[in-house]
Amino acid sequence: MKKKIDLSAPLLLRGYRFMKRLYEMICKLEVIISASFLLLTVFVIFFAAVSRTFGYPMNWALDFALLVFTWGVFLAADFSYRENKFLNVDFIVTKFPKPLQRTLEIVIYLIVLAFLVFLVYQGSILSVFTWHRTFQGIPSLSYTWVTISVPLCSFLMVISTVLKLRTILRNVKK
Repeated sequence: MKKKIDLSAPLLLRGYRFMKRLYEMICKLEVIISASFLLLTVFVIFFAAVSRTFGYPMNWALDFALLVFTWGVFLAADFSYRENKFLNVDFIVTKFPKPLQRTLEIVIYLIVLAFLVFLVYQGSILSVFTWHRTFQGIPSLSYTWVTISVPLCSFLMVISTVLKLRTILRNVKK
């Protein structure tokens, strides 16, 4: 069912709603792609091993598996981070008073945000420098398709971090 755009709403509010729906679509697509790529990695490696056993090695299989595994892992990392599915060691922090817990959470998210921005920047540089490098088994494919997963997925994690910080700061004001 398509949602109708309310033309009476202010332009900024319509833009916000559009971006929110776009982000939700990207999140759903991210889960589908990451699960598919991780499953595809398993199948490609399995069939490569079977074909090598019968004397028909697939020279491109490991390179292709590396490509889809890298994308699958980084996309799944953003999903896990966004849904708070990462391993969380907080047995010490839970002993602190609530205001200190929130402050520590904000500080930790700011450190994570700085690291992710660093990954976006350095990953972009790495992607440019690997443009002329190709896979051994797939010589027509640039290695940049692997390295670009770092800055792009880190950027998605930047968005997740900013949304987490926004939620925390909104709850602090209440």
